[in-house]
Amino acid sequence: MIMIVIMVIGFISILVGTLSSSALASARQEKSSAALTQAKEALLGGAVSDIINPTNIMPGSLPCPDTNDDGDAEPIASGVCPSYIGRLPWRTLKLPDLRDGSGERLWYALSANFRNHSAARPLNSNTKGTLLVYGTDGVSMQTQAGYSAVAVIFAPGNALSTGSPLYTQMRNTVAQKNDAANYLDSIVIPGPITRNNASAGGPFIAGAKSDTFNDQPLFITTKELMPLVEQRVATEVKQALINYYAANNYYPWADNVSASTDYDANDGYNRGWLPNNIATTSSAAEWSGTARPPQWFFYNQWYTLIYYSFAKHKKPPGACNPPFCTANTLSVNGTSGVGALFFMPGTPVGALIRTPTDLTHYLEDSENYGDNDDVYITPTSDAQDRDRLYLLP
Repeated sequence: MIMIVIMVIGFISILVGTLSSSALASARQEKSSAALTQAKEALLGGAVSDIINPTNIMPGSLPCPDTNDDGDAEPIASGVCPSYIGRLPWRTLKLPDLRDGSGERLWYALSANFRNHSAARPLNSNTKGTLLVYGTDGVSMQTQAGYSAVAVIFAPGNALSTGSPLYTQMRNTVAQKNDAANYLDSIVIPGPITRNNASAGGPFIAGAKSDTFNDQPLFITTKELMPLVEQRVATEVKQALINYYAANNYYPWADNVSASTDYDANDGYNRGWLPNNIATTSSAAEWSGTARPPQWFFYNQWYTLIYYSFAKHKKPPGACNPPFCTANTLSVNGTSGVGALFFMPGTPVGALIRTPTDLTHYLEDSENYGDNDDVYITPTSDAQDRDRLYLLP
């Protein structure tokens, strides 16, 4: 009986220890997941509100990584980030000092074409991330859906000491603490190919945790970022057009989609691209003052993506060019009375390269691009990154 009691007690001790270890691992992973999610939301919010660099407003841009562990994004030097992998710049993002479940600060990789610098222009809905993230099966986790990552955030986990020297992480000296290779792991995937998360440009790996791999990544794709940025852009465009109409009692002529790629307004066209220049070929007033989108709108060529239309009685001086300006009000979903509208295009699907003279690359519904009339519908796709309709009063 004594032996049985001893065995039972031993079994219970082992079971409790196993459960405690499992619970601890689960708690650590949950803390890491929460920190990653908070970091991702801050990066998305910062890109939309553009808190990164108020002196160079560039909605959609993201901060350079922090390479000296002070919490601040490194300043751009000679047009580039000093490194495109480093720690998450939590101070720059107005975040608390985020830590993963092992008490380590988060790491962060950035797609170079989303840095906040004029050399990265134009940054708009046609801009795609360049970072690839692979699963342990060797298949890209983005290219299946046609999107690559704009940024990748890593919870590095505790230091590993087993396996090959690739997994031996030293975090003692200042230099070691600022070296991504001492926090982010590598793994061999089918091929065989070695993927190393400490590589600035990737490709990166999202593998199952093991004795030789414990990185926990979270990535941001173009299709997640750009629809949010487009809402910011649409707000600016809508207000500028409202102010333009209030100042002039008409809307500017559009740029003809099929005949031009200069984005200058063309007399007689009430449908087409929102013009970059209005008065160049038109008798209408030029953008000016508050009746003008902000300068970053033009720097980043957002006008090359926005299809817009206005009703006949809201036209500038001059005659309409048949078959344009067919009705005194526009019709949307079978209801007339709309004075003006525009579409934000979403991100290009898959490997599509948009052509300025092909509206099917920007709008998904044939009623909006194929009938050559003043009749429109609300986009039927409710996907986050598809085209969206905005109405003007």
